[in-house]
Amino acid sequence: MNAFAHAEIHASTHAARNAELTAEAAAWRLARGAATPTTPAPPARPVLAALRNRLGEALVSAGIRLMRPAHSGVHRPA
Repeated sequence: MNAFAHAEIHASTHAARNAELTAEAAAWRLARGAATPTTPAPPARPVLAALRNRLGEALVSAGIRLMRPAHSGVHRPA
């Protein structure tokens, strides 16, 4: 395969992806425009909001621990 053929394939791939993204964006805009506005959700109870925040913090902490290398030399209690 020569460089010209590679450049043609690359350009056509980008053009196809651009067309896909443009169609997806148009469909998204159409769907958003057709959607009926909804009433906002009532505010969460303070207890539920605090519980949701604690759960979110725990999930983030677990994700950070999972992303840390197993043998990084840093041994902190979990």
